[in-house]
Amino acid sequence: MVQSVIELEPLGTVPDRFPNELVRLILEISARSDGKTALNIFLAVSGHDRKWIEPIVYAHIVIHSHRNAALFLKVMPAKPRGFFATHVKSIAIGDSVTLQQSRAILAGCSQSVVDFAVWGNTRNPTIFLPFIRSRTLRRLSLKAQHASELSFPPTLLASLTHLMVLDGPYSWFQMREAVRWTKWRETNNLEYRRATVLFRSLTHFGVCSKNWGSMQAILKVAVNLRYFLVIVPPNVKTNMIAHRIEEIGDRRVVLLQYSQTVDNWDASARGEESVWERAEKLVTEGYFTEYGRKWKH
Repeated sequence: MVQSVIELEPLGTVPDRFPNELVRLILEISARSDGKTALNIFLAVSGHDRKWIEPIVYAHIVIHSHRNAALFLKVMPAKPRGFFATHVKSIAIGDSVTLQQSRAILAGCSQSVVDFAVWGNTRNPTIFLPFIRSRTLRRLSLKAQHASELSFPPTLLASLTHLMVLDGPYSWFQMREAVRWTKWRETNNLEYRRATVLFRSLTHFGVCSKNWGSMQAILKVAVNLRYFLVIVPPNVKTNMIAHRIEEIGDRRVVLLQYSQTVDNWDASARGEESVWERAEKLVTEGYFTEYGRKWKH
């Protein structure tokens, strides 16, 4: 695909006496085990068998760079019409991918996307969101070292169950308005209902440690929120943050270390344990950090 070339190892041959249904099942189960295995199998098997593996290989797409995007845009017309629109379930866009390239890729690939990520450093990460054509987007990760005003299409924001916002600094008008109206706390107030409906589906929210103070309002406006992740890079001291979380006393808040890379996002999209799952386990067991600190009963 668009990632680094992987050297193949001999996979052996499948005896002819095996029925096609069994061969397909073996190949698909092996391919779903991880991305490297899927690509190895895809490159090693015959053209007929590749048709079984292609949907798995292209289910998760990471476009790291401008060059990767250019190569992928050349691949897209070679596939049957609607192939990517049907089979692509997650997409990540890197920093040097241009807006024009992103628009073209999302136009052809984002119709069935459930998980989308922007991992860049120099642009407002929400500029890509209007190009997403999926009505099933549920997970969104944004990372950019750029002072930005976050702007989410309302329908998209209202559909999200998982939202991660890293780096920044950011400002967010939609959340500020929601906080303003939730002060009324009157369910028959029209503006209150409009404010909370934008966050009605959100159950998981993650934010980096330097921005978590300004994002705590999510705890008030997202009525179905169950997990609020404060994310720090590995090897960062966390005592002060842990103390502050304990003072707040909201048991949905949990502190985790997480290497904020697109490779980690890709691994979790392919089925490895995600930072969300780690948070769920900690909250369920009554911890607010990964270092054995529990809520007092």
